[in-house]
Amino acid sequence: MSTKGEVLRHPVNGSLEQTWDGFSWPGFFFGVIWLLVKGLWGHFVINLVILICTAGFAAPVVWIVYGFIGNGAHKASLIKKGYMTESQWASKEKTTVSAPLPPTPAPRDRVAQLKELAELRDRGILNEEEFTRQKASLLDA
Repeated sequence: MSTKGEVLRHPVNGSLEQTWDGFSWPGFFFGVIWLLVKGLWGHFVINLVILICTAGFAAPVVWIVYGFIGNGAHKASLIKKGYMTESQWASKEKTTVSAPLPPTPAPRDRVAQLKELAELRDRGILNEEEFTRQKASLLDA
């Protein structure tokens, strides 16, 4: 009898993958095809070689074996690929959210900024119209 196991999360996009505990009925009924669907490539190749070498006579044994170990193999494969349990995901979220914010720079003194604008005007870098516009925007802020 299989029961719902842990829900694992993809490490990048956070998508959920339900795992199962106990006997794997799909692993039992579909054998090698189930291994392909679940992405258990190593298991698939090994079983394919076994089935070819035994001319298919080992198929019932493969079905029974993957009925018993299929769910565990699938969960181990997901964890090996980096999938996280809910507790691992929650601790990852805490660390990314609780990062300290960078300090905000202190606003410059308006008087100093006005003096700087006047100096630029006196040196001829700003004309009178630009100076007036900059001064108005500085005083409005």
